[in-house]
Amino acid sequence: MCVLVKVKWGKQSYPDIEVNTDEPPILFKAQLFTLTGVQPERQKVMLKGVTLKDDDWGAFTLKDGVTVLLMGSKEEDVPVEPVEKTRFVKI
Repeated sequence: MCVLVKVKWGKQSYPDIEVNTDEPPILFKAQLFTLTGVQPERQKVMLKGVTLKDDDWGAFTLKDGVTVLLMGSKEEDVPVEPVEKTRFVKI
């Protein structure tokens, strides 16, 4: 079954995203990855307090026009540990 949903990610909004609930949810997450750049394993997709799993739609019931919340950050937005450690000098 295909439905059109709205995806909200931070301040950005993506209207009219087509989702086929007959396919595994990981394909929907891959679709979100192409839109946002957030890796599927870093995504938390939520609807009315229910979190979407990678392999099962479960209680995640989609209807036309519903807003889905995406939480997660792109790889480049995550702070990385500095290559050179900070050294403190005692005076």
